[in-house]
Amino acid sequence: MNLQALVKLVESGPLNEQQIAAINARITGMDATLGIRYTEIAKDGVSAELEIGPHMLQPFGLVNGGSYAALAESVGSFAGCLAAGAPVVGLSNTTHFLRPGTSGTIHAQARPVHLGKHVQMWEINCSVDGKLLAVTSLRTMVMV
Repeated sequence: MNLQALVKLVESGPLNEQQIAAINARITGMDATLGIRYTEIAKDGVSAELEIGPHMLQPFGLVNGGSYAALAESVGSFAGCLAAGAPVVGLSNTTHFLRPGTSGTIHAQARPVHLGKHVQMWEINCSVDGKLLAVTSLRTMVMV
């Protein structure tokens, strides 16, 4: 499914489980490498989850901060594309680490802060078991 078809589909409401499963089956690149699975896809935001594994840990057994930043950028950029109806690219990614993660499933939720014609701002919260671990401010540019 191309971006325009996906945008049109999302305009009628959040995607259902089958539609999300079809998107997850086609994941490539960084999302596939990390193991990101999208769980909610709607015009006003996107959510995903990521099982913490050994490939994400730094030498002291804590989740490497880059894992949160990459997850947030993927989720926020996907949400940005849907909101804009066009591709977006990251301008800045500021991830604040609030507490360490060592195991479990990271749940990331992207919500818009500002949706301008050319620039967007997204806030992405990453949590495990309801505990907030990291908050990302992602600024994207709409490619029109």
